[in-house]
Amino acid sequence: MTVSIVMSDTIKLGRFEKISRNILLSSSKMLKDAKTELFHDVHGNVLEVGAGVGVNVFFLNKPEVTHWKAIEPDRKLADECKIALSEMGDRATVFDGYLHELDDPPNSYDCIIFTTLLCSVPNPDEIVRDAHRLLKPGGKLYLIEHVGDKPGIRAGIQVIAKVPWKLLTGCNCRNNPISSLSQKGLWEGIEGDVRMIPAPLRVKKFSPMLELLKPFVMTTLTKAS
Repeated sequence: MTVSIVMSDTIKLGRFEKISRNILLSSSKMLKDAKTELFHDVHGNVLEVGAGVGVNVFFLNKPEVTHWKAIEPDRKLADECKIALSEMGDRATVFDGYLHELDDPPNSYDCIIFTTLLCSVPNPDEIVRDAHRLLKPGGKLYLIEHVGDKPGIRAGIQVIAKVPWKLLTGCNCRNNPISSLSQKGLWEGIEGDVRMIPAPLRVKKFSPMLELLKPFVMTTLTKAS
């Protein structure tokens, strides 16, 4: 399957927006193997929070997904997302807004996807609780996040770059999602901190910006019944 994302002539991006968009697309290519592994059993009614330009259409345009709702609050990214998702017809829709603005009832979704989301939201604890509320009992939350590296050269650079990187992209390069994901009583079989495994990366060439985001981790969490 080939995914083609074409920008409309009406979508005009500023310089910083172009940088953020390029980082988004490059990181998605790097995470192709991770997403192939993680999303293999995504099915039914699916919600993706922070869908960006819709790059996950490559993984979600399959018969097992009956409907995919992609949430994206950035108007320009949402416009591109609609173009990408158009190949799925009425099996996919884009919600141009924030998760807390969604009026879907509790227990609406079989699967919810966060892809490098918690690094850039103001209240990750609330986002996780909202997702939990919208999942059906036994439903799954699929996550890929980048995290601050362990002590070393990259970690030192992340500390130095944290503030300018946040201003440029809205992202925290020293992200640590564990406490937000580990809120008590949310997930089946989880006592204490959620454990995430290293995400396999497909790296074709060196990129200083992508190096700043490593390492990436992933997990699947099941809503407690």
